Amino acid sequence: MLLFIFFYKKETLVIESDTRNDIYLPIETFELHWIHSIEKEEWYEVYTIVDQELLLEETYFKTFGAGVPNESDTTAEVTEDGFVKYTVNDKYPNLYLNVSDNVQTKIVQGDQEILLYEIYEPYTAVEISVEYIPLIKRILGGNYEEKR
Repeated sequence: MLLFIFFYKKETLVIESDTRNDIYLPIETFELHWIHSIEKEEWYEVYTIVDQELLLEETYFKTFGAGVPNESDTTAEVTEDGFVKYTVNDKYPNLYLNVSDNVQTKIVQGDQEILLYEIYEPYTAVEISVEYIPLIKRILGGNYEEKR
């Protein structure tokens, strides 16, 4: 039984940086939110996990400007709360981003908000990826719920 804890690996959403221990999240759909630096409007992207990659399904934004997707298989639509919803469906092995309280970078997963801009120092580079993490490593640290 003890060996099980050391050798059993579980697919995990991992947020890592050079400045802090890794954060482990369940393999569930998540949203990446930020405030656009020029437009000062909230943007967010919806990701699911497919074949150990991050599938960017949709992007939501309020104004057209720098960084707006220019290709989609479907027509953009406007949501009830005024966001333009753009279907993307692009896969990424990982995401790299810089966290800042200026843009209030956060991850939303279900009812849980992970305020990256409060966890990391401003302008910290983080990587989001899908990895198989040993159960013992998850027990000893990294689960976000335990760090709150």
